[in-house]
Amino acid sequence: MDVLLYNNLETGKLRDKVDKVIGFLKIGDFRAADVKKMAGSGYYRAKLDDTNRLLFTIGVFESKRYIFVLELILNHAYDKSRFLNGAIIDESKLISINNEQQINEVDTTSIGYINPRKKSFYLLDKILSFDEIQEEILQIPAPSIIIGSAGSGKTAITLEKAKTLVGKVLYITLSSYLVENASLLYYSFDYENQKQEIEFLSFFEYLSTIEVPKGAEVDYRTFEQWISRYRQSHKIKDVYKIFEEFKGVITGSVVDKPFLTLQDYISLGIKQSIFPVAERQLVYDLFTKYLDWLKSGSFFDSNLVAYDLSKRIEPKYDYIIVDEVQDITNVQLMVILKSLNNPANFILCGDSNQIVHPNFFSWAQIKTLFYKQDLKANIIRILATNYRNTPEVTKIANQLLLIKNARFGSIDKESTYLVKPNSKHSGEVEFLENNNTIKADLNQKTKQSARFAVLVMRNEDKPQAKAFFQTPLLFSVQEAKGLEYENIILFNTISGYDKEFRELTNGVTAEDLKEDSLKFSRAKDKADKSLDEYKFYVNSLYVGITRAVKNLYVIETNKKHELLALLGLTNFKQQSSVKGQSSSNEEWQKEARKLEMQGKQEQANAIRLQILHLQPVPWEVTTRQGLKNLLSQALNPDAFNKKAKDRLFEYALYYGEQGYFTRLALLKYRPAERWEHEGKHILKKMIADYQQDNIKALQPKLQKYGVDFPNEINLSPFMLAISHGAEKIVSYLIDNGAKINVTDNFGRSPLQLALLKAHVDAGYKQRVVNRFYTFLKGESIKVKINNRLIKIDSHQAEFLMLNYMIAVLRTHLITQINKSARSYFSRKNNSLAFQTIDFSNFFDDLDAKVVPEYRRKRPYISSILAKNEVNKDDKYNKKLFVRLANGMYLLNPVLEVLIDDEWINIYDLIDLDDIENIAHGYGIGFIGQIKNYRKQLTDNPDIKIDPDVYWKSVGAAE
Repeated sequence: MDVLLYNNLETGKLRDKVDKVIGFLKIGDFRAADVKKMAGSGYYRAKLDDTNRLLFTIGVFESKRYIFVLELILNHAYDKSRFLNGAIIDESKLISINNEQQINEVDTTSIGYINPRKKSFYLLDKILSFDEIQEEILQIPAPSIIIGSAGSGKTAITLEKAKTLVGKVLYITLSSYLVENASLLYYSFDYENQKQEIEFLSFFEYLSTIEVPKGAEVDYRTFEQWISRYRQSHKIKDVYKIFEEFKGVITGSVVDKPFLTLQDYISLGIKQSIFPVAERQLVYDLFTKYLDWLKSGSFFDSNLVAYDLSKRIEPKYDYIIVDEVQDITNVQLMVILKSLNNPANFILCGDSNQIVHPNFFSWAQIKTLFYKQDLKANIIRILATNYRNTPEVTKIANQLLLIKNARFGSIDKESTYLVKPNSKHSGEVEFLENNNTIKADLNQKTKQSARFAVLVMRNEDKPQAKAFFQTPLLFSVQEAKGLEYENIILFNTISGYDKEFRELTNGVTAEDLKEDSLKFSRAKDKADKSLDEYKFYVNSLYVGITRAVKNLYVIETNKKHELLALLGLTNFKQQSSVKGQSSSNEEWQKEARKLEMQGKQEQANAIRLQILHLQPVPWEVTTRQGLKNLLSQALNPDAFNKKAKDRLFEYALYYGEQGYFTRLALLKYRPAERWEHEGKHILKKMIADYQQDNIKALQPKLQKYGVDFPNEINLSPFMLAISHGAEKIVSYLIDNGAKINVTDNFGRSPLQLALLKAHVDAGYKQRVVNRFYTFLKGESIKVKINNRLIKIDSHQAEFLMLNYMIAVLRTHLITQINKSARSYFSRKNNSLAFQTIDFSNFFDDLDAKVVPEYRRKRPYISSILAKNEVNKDDKYNKKLFVRLANGMYLLNPVLEVLIDDEWINIYDLIDLDDIENIAHGYGIGFIGQIKNYRKQLTDNPDIKIDPDVYWKSVGAAE
């Protein structure tokens, strides 16, 4: 078998032994290499010597097997492997493999492509081999522009290229889902690169690192609701055109002013606006009303915010990667690249054929932005090979590109290319007549399958599709951008826009559509608005087609439309070849979770309602916001509301809010007088299933209310399971897509609840945290300090330290305050602070996969605390901590966390006032100082407070 080496493989002094073992593997002498299989894992190991091993896996491409060498395992330390997820391997239980014939097909991995000329491979979430152009892109230095079609491997290349960069790196795009997905891909198998610090930010997050905008960003649906009040007075025909004119022309297109003046706008050339000159006065009148609406503060326009913040941007990144750049406006790109230390160190990626709105993006326009920087070298590379879609789907997509080019000419030279299919799978494209019989048949066969999605051109077309198709996977093309499904049903996308697509075919003949006829050319009639106005429809159809990984089903009313003929869709069928398919509830649950993460809430909700038949919980949930109302009912001295008192009592029991017991007891609520005795039985009943790790007892509720249903005190099953170490339930919920971004009423995530439990239970730490940390940690944690977003990646040292402090802060303060010795509050022995030893002790018993060895050392921990202290002058300072004295730190009193789309101060979340009441004299002065410190920092974020002066009175105050 051919042997390929991971490009990051380091062999060091064992190079000769590695070469020797690889020689055995190449000739299939597994006995000499002492190969053994790790049952159920897909991994194998070969023996280098008495203590060291070589880890590899086996993949198959075009019926040929390949060995992929992953890493060296030194001194039998399998638990430190990047790939084995902390597993404890007993070598005596490994299965000997003496030859290739003993390898079962189930123990191999299917590989999408292997470059026969390369003896190494790359790795994200899967094994990757790059073709010659992809390899070339990896080698060329910045600046570079990467143009790639759907399925061309553009994202994989971009992320691998990012790994080669040294220094502070930014990956940025508009989509928050794409950002999170890119980050998770980048760090797959715990990849680490100590030569760089990389940030993954959406454009909104990028703006928020400068200043968090007020309100919510204007999206199309919000805009549509607002402009409906002017639909009659301004005779509005197409809301979307106006939306894009506002976002891509009047704002966004210029970088030297926030928006075009009326005169600027009217003076634009024919090809610079969607609207003819005669209509622009009316459009601009609407724009002035739009500006007035934004002043209310409920919504913001990202272009206008970008321009306003541009003056405050300082260079901080050594490299910047902009993905899906075709969706970024000029002003947005300007404010992004303004943060480069070297203006030339950018990498731009995108595909102008995937623009699904009528803006004015072109690669030529992008290039003109850089001519002033003298970047005229050949910095553009085109990825034209498609590894995702089947040849049948790619063929019809290419045919559409040929028609577009023949009719309108080229947008620019860089976008003038056809896609080369390289998928080894075959599929089909079926043309079906739009009649009730076919639709009923298709609906019956596909409505229960998570592998079929129905696409319409626009949101307005959904009702017509819903009348026939019962699948929850119904999308407009714009919603579907970024998604992919094995099977796509395009419903009336051409016939529904007969006039627009007829314009596309005007003057185009079959003779114009030969593959060698594609060439760069300008439109003959520059006054022809068709390209600008109809680009939405052409590109939308292209995006819709390329969402189909394997099969495409085209349903049209007008089966003789000219475009269908040019696409080669003339042989329409009266019956589809689709066979009935059905997905399991588990598959649908995962699909709902995936769509929810991508912001497709409509479809996620439809899955839960239509397929999973989930119901809302029948009990009242005490949320953080609802607690105020509960308190007013339960603690009303004029009305004895037993039901409210029972609810508050249960709430206080679980959350440890002892202050409520006293207040309830004063109102003659007897259980509160003996809460320690009464509470045991209530708590036992509340958490019985989780303490017993009884998944069968829990399943009826999960099936009825979903995997994330809240209990009476606003805790999800996953939060309860992780808090009580119910490993079977945790595993089941992970497999079924449970959310990890939920929080309890103190703002604690499942990760933080696990850390809180581990804080007092070392056995839990080893058993639960080590096992589930990879899933629990997620992609990042976001906090806000002085109205600036701080996003901390889960691979940064600050991530675990900050989560630990947030998790235990309330418990830590209460525990220490309840120790009545006044000496505890002297500055020299201030146990209310977090010290290096607290982190060092907590890191004990955690796997190296959770905390690498070098991060456990006290000097390193101290350096992280010191470099992020509020008084530190460093542009990379995250200002997470305040220093009380040498080596003593607390969370920054102005630090805020995001709970249900609302930023809340961390000390408000832990209810500092309640802790002050519990203090009974001890620690009150200290808590008062925290409150005062917060006020000073809020009033003046740049104030420098000397800890040696500020905290010295605490001991005396106690």
